[in-house]
Amino acid sequence: MLDKLFFVFGFCFFVITSFGQSKDPVLMKIGKSDVTVSEFKYIYEKNNGANADYSRNSVMEYLDLYTKFKLKVEKARALQMDTIASLRTELEGYRKQLAGSYLIDKEVTEALLKELYGRMDYDVEFSHIFAGFPENATAAQKEEAKAKLREIKAKLVSGYEFSAAAAAYSEDRKSGLQGGKMGFVTAKLPSGFYELETAIYTAPIGEVTDIIESKLGYHLVKVTQRRPARGIIEVAHILIDSDNKALADSVANLAKNGADFESLVSQFSIDKATVKNGGKLPPFGINTYSLTFEVGSYTLHKDGDVSNAMLTESGWHIIKRIKRYPKDSYDLFVRKMKSQINKDSRFNVAKDKLIEDIKKSAGIQEDRGELANFIKGLDEEFYSYKWAPSADVSKKPLFTLGGSQVVTVKDFADYCKKNTRTRLKYDKSSPLKNTVEELYQSFINDTALAYEEQSLDKKYPEFRSLMREYEEGILLFEVTKVNVWDKANQDTTGLVQFFEHQANTYYTPEKADISTFTIHSKDKKLADKIYKYAVKNDSESLIKKFNKKEEVVTLTKGEIEKGSPESMGLSWTKNAVSSLKSSSDANSYSFVKVNTVIPARPKTLNEARGYVVADYQNYLDKAWLKSLESEYNVVIYKDVLNSLIK
Repeated sequence: MLDKLFFVFGFCFFVITSFGQSKDPVLMKIGKSDVTVSEFKYIYEKNNGANADYSRNSVMEYLDLYTKFKLKVEKARALQMDTIASLRTELEGYRKQLAGSYLIDKEVTEALLKELYGRMDYDVEFSHIFAGFPENATAAQKEEAKAKLREIKAKLVSGYEFSAAAAAYSEDRKSGLQGGKMGFVTAKLPSGFYELETAIYTAPIGEVTDIIESKLGYHLVKVTQRRPARGIIEVAHILIDSDNKALADSVANLAKNGADFESLVSQFSIDKATVKNGGKLPPFGINTYSLTFEVGSYTLHKDGDVSNAMLTESGWHIIKRIKRYPKDSYDLFVRKMKSQINKDSRFNVAKDKLIEDIKKSAGIQEDRGELANFIKGLDEEFYSYKWAPSADVSKKPLFTLGGSQVVTVKDFADYCKKNTRTRLKYDKSSPLKNTVEELYQSFINDTALAYEEQSLDKKYPEFRSLMREYEEGILLFEVTKVNVWDKANQDTTGLVQFFEHQANTYYTPEKADISTFTIHSKDKKLADKIYKYAVKNDSESLIKKFNKKEEVVTLTKGEIEKGSPESMGLSWTKNAVSSLKSSSDANSYSFVKVNTVIPARPKTLNEARGYVVADYQNYLDKAWLKSLESEYNVVIYKDVLNSLIK
């Protein structure tokens, strides 16, 4: 089709200037609509995947397909199908569904993944002073723990040594005895410790942080150093009893001088868990084994290096480095971590921050007085499924977003009505004010997210492309349904005329009516006797003759097509008999006899209807496309096209 299109070989000065200034030049114009380079690249890469190599053949082939697609969409817009209420509702439903997940994915999940991936480049050494609270702590219990750390922080500001304060006051006694030292850690920390992780990765070295909350309590943190992450390493080791240093040194010398390490493991290692595996341990990171073992492993410079004998609580170790693993690529990291991130407490922390940022950016203005008035009008029925807002509920503004979006008390009341499950989870003894406040915060958060979703088209080009793709897909379906699919099924006269012009296309193939005989016996002589009889006699007499006492022969009838695998080796004539074949287990024999040959014939319209309708649809589609090519001018800007081809 491309040879029929109008290629623009030269441009007027205005067009050249426009392209020179545009960050997203127009690749082609179809009717009144422009197709930009970014639009074409998005859809080309999405649909071609790894084959999107931008070769001339590939680009031209896809440009042809996309032009046909856009011609149909242009026609749909001309017919104002984009204004059909049901289609607009469908599109809006899809947008709402996509926008919610897209916003969270981009603004929360993706940001957390990038943050964590960057943090994994470093190990951080820190100390802390800890004050804990119970798992389901009350506000008073939390405040008590926090007050304790406020007092300690004041002492530190006055010059009290951090290590001394940790030893004297920290409720983490293990680290407290070491001046609060926690050693090196690396991201990610377990769920519930995201704020602690953030502190140790962002706090200035040597300074004491503000009070940080984790799921266990409160912390004052002092970062002492950051180093390049040690990452993941794999080693093998030989373990020798702690009382046998001489043997350990001797084995280490043998290993370092080239003796087979696995043989040494078999001879000398007392680690029963690894001796059968050549001493290999699973790949590990920092804080997996004792510090001595860890340092000994990571200080080996290259794969194959062997350490001196080193003593730990378990005994003497001789360590051989197997492999130092590089950091995962970002794509692989995302595949491994995305589901974990979304289940981690950091996800909720980041989501809450996003909502607060949206509110701040939108300049939210609340009327707490109207909320108070709404609460005054409630009673304990609010905690039942029967509750509904009164008919005269206020329509006054409750809050505004962006200076233009007004949310009324009635909007909030309707939200409360819909969230029956949330209302019913509260005990009637709970103060109404507290319950409504919680619902109000959920409502205001949901509204803020919905507000931000409205700007996704401007903020994210990929989201805009997804929405355009879906909208045009809906339009394509609707316009093709009208012009091709419905017409092929409903235009009876046209279908008959098409069939009459194509009647020679639809044939029943030449077939044979056959009988398949199965002889249930291992006796080859009997099988030969039955076979010879079948060649000269009909099926009925054969069955009567050989099945007098028992069912020796069974017969099944059917049809086969000429040229089919079943017809191979069979003479295509009446009464022809195939060769006698033994079954794979040699317990039976079988052969086929042709009863009659059924000649090929044209199918009726009813017999071929499914095929005819499909071919008629294809015919209508081609004819329709031809008319669209005449109706709409297609201009492809050659210079822009050539800039895409590699």
